[in-house]
Amino acid sequence: MPGLSSFEATRQIKKARPETKVLFLTMYDDEDCLVECMEVGGSGYVLKDSPAQQLLLAIRDVYRGGSYLSPKMLSQLVDDFRTRIKSNHRQPRFATLTPREKEILKFLAEGQSVKEIAQHLNLSVKTIEAHKFNLMRKLDIHNKAQLVQYAIQKKIIKIPVGP
Repeated sequence: MPGLSSFEATRQIKKARPETKVLFLTMYDDEDCLVECMEVGGSGYVLKDSPAQQLLLAIRDVYRGGSYLSPKMLSQLVDDFRTRIKSNHRQPRFATLTPREKEILKFLAEGQSVKEIAQHLNLSVKTIEAHKFNLMRKLDIHNKAQLVQYAIQKKIIKIPVGP
């Protein structure tokens, strides 16, 4: 596009009309371009060498409010993700919690204070504080609201429904 990059054009379009859906049709099959496309608000990314049916599918998906990613790009992202997982040998964060940390998470999410938990488990307040610190660090949680939200998402506690 002479004079204006597709990324800058998308920024301007989305600023003026945020509801507008933008589908990128590009020859670039690299992750950096895809990332920038998503950052500026693109709803889809189709490679120019894609079959016509893929382009039609992308247009339909984006028109309906969805998003679309060329299978070749999706495959690259999945391969990259697998490589990152293998190199980190990373366990899901919840799996790194000890049984005691899970127990304390439940009590905290239910609204009990550190002092109440200490009394209930017959432990010192300092011990409970240490467990609380460790579980929040492991889960990358920084306040009690996030802790409660996490506990609900993981079905550690349930929200009562109705009277």
